[in-house]
Amino acid sequence: MPQGAQQSVVGSQTGAVISAAIGVDTDLTLVYQLFAFLFCMIVLSRIALRFQHPQVLLRRRIPRYATVDEPFEYKILVTNIGASVERDLSIVDNPRVIPPDFSQFSRQHKPGEESRNAYDRWIGFHRFVWLQRFNTGIAVDRAAVPDIHLENSEEATVQATPLRRGIVHFASSTLLHPDPLGLNYGVIEFPNPEQLMVLPKRYPVSDRFLLPDGRHFQPGGIQPTWSIGESEEFVALRDYRDGDPVRKIHWPSSAKRGKPVIREYQDEFFVRHSMVIDTMTDDREVMEEAVSVAASLVLKMRDTDGIVDVVFVADRPTVVTTGRGYAQSDQQLEALATLNPCERPFADLSELVRSQSKLMSGCYLVLTGWDEPRHDLVRYLTRHNIPTRVLLIARLTSALWQLPDSVTLLPLGEIGVTLSP
Repeated sequence: MPQGAQQSVVGSQTGAVISAAIGVDTDLTLVYQLFAFLFCMIVLSRIALRFQHPQVLLRRRIPRYATVDEPFEYKILVTNIGASVERDLSIVDNPRVIPPDFSQFSRQHKPGEESRNAYDRWIGFHRFVWLQRFNTGIAVDRAAVPDIHLENSEEATVQATPLRRGIVHFASSTLLHPDPLGLNYGVIEFPNPEQLMVLPKRYPVSDRFLLPDGRHFQPGGIQPTWSIGESEEFVALRDYRDGDPVRKIHWPSSAKRGKPVIREYQDEFFVRHSMVIDTMTDDREVMEEAVSVAASLVLKMRDTDGIVDVVFVADRPTVVTTGRGYAQSDQQLEALATLNPCERPFADLSELVRSQSKLMSGCYLVLTGWDEPRHDLVRYLTRHNIPTRVLLIARLTSALWQLPDSVTLLPLGEIGVTLSP
């Protein structure tokens, strides 16, 4: 609703209430006449809204991705299909409200809740409101619509801020339209379901955190986009030998020489790094930062010619591979955006990493805790001469000061500073 129109609506209704209170005794004042006038005007404006409905169509235009805590703009196209010019319209876009269940309400606390009084902590209403807003996932501002002439379209610019990563669901759009007197606004609800993928927060990453470019033979990658079934690079031509596949015959050279000539290849060697994310934690803040660190490193390696495997355990062990000849890194960011803490043992992740170790040129380990199983996995990778970068996201405690030199500690609240160039 435009600010001037909103003030008009509030002013007329407030004036009616005040004049009604002052003019109760009709013998002492004539203010009751003002109340009668304002009351009739408000009633007439409400009746007029029942007979005046804008004939419009709405279409939302949202970007493919947004990022947590980064405000962005998107457009809603409003098309006038009626017989009059539409003025002073405004739009409220409605995300689907998702209230917390009892399990989430009991387990997850609002930051700073310990500073509240005992009654607030016991009732927990502030926590319920915060969790519902967090689950809904986005804060959307009201947007004004420019005047729309007959059979014309205008765009309303909507400001929004994502509050969490993952999928945000839009349910509907509400159109507010004024009555002829500008005293009240009518409400028209347009079903308008749509989804927005919100990516994790990312940090700038220094080059000192990158692994060396050790190269290993890989059974796939670059060449699968150019040939069928093999990952090889052309080297030279040679004479045909018994048993050579017919599809490797180089027909132009064979025609010149008068005998079969074969194209000879060599195996392709390139970098293949693994990004391993430890999801075995019940600390929501640590989990969020682990996902952000992993997403930051994935983007840092985006322009390399090698392959990146994102390895994690959620409902099941999962490996998402990107690189030339594979999917794009956007798919890895989408997988990270929807990643949740896992209650399975760390041994499941350790087993998955060990099974992938023969393919690794290097490994990033993003850990959410430190104990003997995690230390044992680091020792395993070291014994197999796999360059490994271990990043531990944790709250500062005295026990963490005994970490091996190979582990880089990223304390909560200082991660951006530690990773920055």
